[in-house]
Amino acid sequence: MQGLKVNGNKIVTADGKELKLRGTNIGAWMNLENFLNGYPGSESALRNEFAMRLGESRAAHFFDCLLDGMFSEADVVFLKTSGMNVVRIPVNYRHFESDLRPFAYKEEGFERLEEALKWCEKHEMYVILDMHTAPGFQSPDWHCDNSSQRAYFWEHIQFQDRFVALWEQFAVRYRGRSVVAAFDLLNEPVSNSAYGRFPAPYRSDWSKINGVYRRTVEAIRAIDAERILILEGDYLGFYFEGFEAPFAEHLVYSSHLYPPPAVKEGTYPGKIDGEEWDKEKLRQTFFESEGAAFARKHNVPLLVGEFGALYAHSDETESRSRALGDMIEAFEEFGAHWTVWTFKDIGHMGLVQVDPASDYAKKVAPLLQAEYAFNRDDGWGRQQVAAMADRMQETIGDGEIDRDLNRYFLEMSIRENYLQVLLLPSYVKIFESLTADQVENMLRAFRAERCVQHESLEVVKAYLSN
Repeated sequence: MQGLKVNGNKIVTADGKELKLRGTNIGAWMNLENFLNGYPGSESALRNEFAMRLGESRAAHFFDCLLDGMFSEADVVFLKTSGMNVVRIPVNYRHFESDLRPFAYKEEGFERLEEALKWCEKHEMYVILDMHTAPGFQSPDWHCDNSSQRAYFWEHIQFQDRFVALWEQFAVRYRGRSVVAAFDLLNEPVSNSAYGRFPAPYRSDWSKINGVYRRTVEAIRAIDAERILILEGDYLGFYFEGFEAPFAEHLVYSSHLYPPPAVKEGTYPGKIDGEEWDKEKLRQTFFESEGAAFARKHNVPLLVGEFGALYAHSDETESRSRALGDMIEAFEEFGAHWTVWTFKDIGHMGLVQVDPASDYAKKVAPLLQAEYAFNRDDGWGRQQVAAMADRMQETIGDGEIDRDLNRYFLEMSIRENYLQVLLLPSYVKIFESLTADQVENMLRAFRAERCVQHESLEVVKAYLSN
């Protein structure tokens, strides 16, 4: 495989040929996510509950089996055969470093990642290494293994020191490895959330995020002068207006896109979330996004690192797949690189999904239904939360509080800090009486040969032949 670099607004191979990166995310592997793997709560809370209830050895066996099922060489072959040329691999720092032993690195984490890199080298599949969970949490949300809804990363220099040092470890270990297309430095940062979800409307702290990016880029550049480094926009990859201009060679910028037609109830094209949506509006939303504007202004490559459609509990599967295809068409017209979210999951957004008839899916179904009963638009939980949030807003009497954001923040707090914690022991109990062989067999439900292909895979594959 040839190493990649940036030339103007293009990514090119070592011999100067343009390469368009098109692929998917290996979500829920070295960074577990509850709604993808089918468990409640955060990864660290899940690991703690397993260790306390089943013991360290049985807990380790469970997680080894889960990770083995989520991603294997067979998956690389499947994705390569589908026409993809890149996988974005989200990682959680906890796989490589313990909070109790900072700066002392876990070789078992690097060994698992190294195995995946060898599969990808063998089958000529590029890898984007994505720091999905940073020490101290770069976002208040669950997807960075955050149980607190506070992003301490931005307020504590020790967390930033560990973040930079871990990237230096990756830089040293993978220097000269062409299979590693790029380092995606920080997934979906939220630079002004050290004290929770407020203030709202959100205001970026550009001095903090620019400072962290510059420091990290300079540290990696002292080790590897040519590795492509990806910088994501603030506030979950959406905001770019306060970014400093590109300050080093071989920088790629990344935005994420989850517009209402892909994730909200309603038929596309049509009225969704109070707005009329069609192909042109979807195209316009992307072309006028801050990430696209930044890429045009500075003539740099743009990666849409995450986008996708939420299919779980929706009767609008065909509608959302159509929105997915229209998004990719807009990316192709713009010239953006893209990695769809996500490859494999329990049945929410995956291109391939755990078979609903599998023993695993049946066992976790009651827990997923309990959460869905709370989350759904017409569910009792969401209605109760909305009434509570509205009553509090009326009591405060501040007309500048955004009603929808207020409802969302309260819902997130109840779901993440109460409901998920309440459900967690019930999930672990599923495996309490099983033998090691029975656990392994149940978690084989995540293996490619046992999963079912979702129609969204064919939508994506239509854009992979060019």
